[in-house]
Amino acid sequence: MAVSYRALRDADFGPLAAVGEQWLAQAGRLEEREAELDDLRRRRLGEAEWTGTVAEEVRSRVKLIADDAVERAGECRRIAAAIEDAVAVFKDRQEELEELLASLPEGLSVDADGVVTAESAEDAAAFERRVEAILDAVGEADETLHAAVAAIAGTTDAGERAELAAGVALADDFQDMLDGGADPAAVNAWWDGLSPFEQQGLLEARPELLAQVDGIPTAVRDSANRTLLDGELERRENEIEAVEDRLAADPGDEDLRRRLEGLRDTQRDLVRLRDEVGEPYQVGSGGPALERYLLGYSSAGDGRAVVAIGNPDTADHVSVLVPGTGTDLGNVGGSLDRAELMAGDAYWADPGSSTASVLWLGYDAPDEIVPHAMDRGYAEDAAEDLSSFASGLRAVDEDGASHVTVTGHSYGSTTVGIAARDAGLDVDDMVFVASPGVGVDSASDLGIDPDRVWATRNEEDIIGWAREDAIGAIAGGGAGGLVGGAAGGLIGGALGYFASDHDDLVHGTDPVSDAFGGRTFQSDATRDADGFEELWKDNAENHSSYWDGDNGHPRNVARDNLAYIVTGQTSGVR
Repeated sequence: MAVSYRALRDADFGPLAAVGEQWLAQAGRLEEREAELDDLRRRRLGEAEWTGTVAEEVRSRVKLIADDAVERAGECRRIAAAIEDAVAVFKDRQEELEELLASLPEGLSVDADGVVTAESAEDAAAFERRVEAILDAVGEADETLHAAVAAIAGTTDAGERAELAAGVALADDFQDMLDGGADPAAVNAWWDGLSPFEQQGLLEARPELLAQVDGIPTAVRDSANRTLLDGELERRENEIEAVEDRLAADPGDEDLRRRLEGLRDTQRDLVRLRDEVGEPYQVGSGGPALERYLLGYSSAGDGRAVVAIGNPDTADHVSVLVPGTGTDLGNVGGSLDRAELMAGDAYWADPGSSTASVLWLGYDAPDEIVPHAMDRGYAEDAAEDLSSFASGLRAVDEDGASHVTVTGHSYGSTTVGIAARDAGLDVDDMVFVASPGVGVDSASDLGIDPDRVWATRNEEDIIGWAREDAIGAIAGGGAGGLVGGAAGGLIGGALGYFASDHDDLVHGTDPVSDAFGGRTFQSDATRDADGFEELWKDNAENHSSYWDGDNGHPRNVARDNLAYIVTGQTSGVR
């Protein structure tokens, strides 16, 4: 539906946002009902209390009702998300229109209906093109909202149902395109060529095709991933119940017990992920509430998760954080906290622009420092995926002008550097925090201007010892300490490090060295361990200190500097 200049200028989107909140609240009530029914079926009507054919039938019927509540709750959440996404677009475009009106060139005026009077025909045409683009974006968002609500609620007419079916029929064509190696730009162009109902039909029928494809818009990927996550949680819950029943009949089966423990662990990780992305992130006191978007996840192996705080499609600045050794689905919350702090810090550094911050755990990070983090294979395996993700950010950028920064912490910096080296990274700035080397000898080998390559390491970070000969010396010293005492062993081993060349780390030239040729910035060693092992603890603890501080205005110089880089204010970097 076409939206007029006057309608957008004067619109109050509060009531529409409130409708979305009501749908979300209804989802919560249905989920509470499902939990009550599940408790009724498993405890009060469980096999320990009631057996027999009638009991089984009753439990089966209660489960059907509970499953229906879950399905309805999911529908309510998807409608709420569709409304929320539309409101975000409407408000952004309304604000863009207001900014345009506040900066009219001299001699140009606009009446209440958008009719332009201008001394310069060129100025008038430029203004009209800007307004037309804004209204087109609003109209597209309005059509997308209508398609989503109608499809989910089942209120489509015959023509709309035909378009939904056409979208479903496109699944094979889309899969063929992906199998053929289509890049994110081609994917985005294909998606934009579909009607809103075709898009919705494909999303509803085949969310697994869209969930992790770079070039698909953020809101669509988020909806697809949440649908898949809800479905996996339900399937795993059923599997857990089945194993519990089998274990109750055979309590001594250790294989079943181990399987049950594994299922519960994964279920707990998935529930935690669902809960972490379930609410907006509030930036400090007085800052904005930023929506979280689930751009990808997997429970296979150690698990993966890609989460955005704020919408990268519409943000002025996009920050991507790649975590390092030891990060997996079970502990991804700590890395997500850092990405969230980076979103907040960017806001305080530049309140007049918008920043989306992405945690990219889209790869299998090493499990342990030794020997896994000594192996570049983890980073090499991730290179194509990280490169594609960066290209996808460009493809979905609605105005084509966002500033993109990718930051790698620890082994994550190795992953970033090797992705840039092997597959290319379409980013504006590259940041290496606490790096063991990035797979290249020089900043000039990373495919971007070395002046846009940044690195930092605080003076007490143990990563400075990350050279093969130094690691061997320290490990040997530690082993010797079993005989001669822990302090003597560690200090003796460390002497080999301090006597050697610091510019050569385990994965390449030290990014904070002059030899690397990039730019450096300050970081503080904010953690101070006490006691006999203070030397070791300080250096180990300060490897993770770069995001220390509260959720408010940055209290850590590393966070200040990262925020300036992310928002393009590099003159403020110290």
